[in-house]
Amino acid sequence: MAHVLVVYATTEGQTQKIAGRVADWLRAAGDQATLVDARAAAALELGTFDAAILAASLHVGRHQAEMVDFIRKQRARLDRVPTAFISVSLSATSRLEEDLAGARAAVEDMFDELDWEATSVHLAAGAVHDRRMSFLKRWVIHRILREKGVSMDPSGDMEFTDWAALDVFLQTFMERARTAGREYA
Repeated sequence: MAHVLVVYATTEGQTQKIAGRVADWLRAAGDQATLVDARAAAALELGTFDAAILAASLHVGRHQAEMVDFIRKQRARLDRVPTAFISVSLSATSRLEEDLAGARAAVEDMFDELDWEATSVHLAAGAVHDRRMSFLKRWVIHRILREKGVSMDPSGDMEFTDWAALDVFLQTFMERARTAGREYA
């Protein structure tokens, strides 16, 4: 049984939902999961953990500052364990290589800025929740989706997250983390 730290930074709530799903998946697999919001995690005494899974959403080419701060403050500890980074964005919903390349580049830019890199990376598609956005942001998001050929649901809520792909990523990461954990010790 591994103890896995799951840290998330969210804006509209989808990344928090994904992180919660990650923690639930880990517990169902027999592992211990500690789920923490990045705003609190940077200042907390986190205890020991065998692996870390970090999730943050991408907005205008950047991940949340609280995740960047968390990684900066906890980098020495993160370097001692296998780490996964889940980048949540609408770009990950796209089938266009240029959109996916942009999402990957944003992750690499953050890693370059931090001079740090996660063991594994997963691009997860996000969601649109109209009631959680300002009018201007909603207008911009709807325009981008229309340009990509996506029609919004009349409810204003659309979830694009591929839960099965997330599960496969978690399975692969945890298999590697359990093996690699012996190398980190």
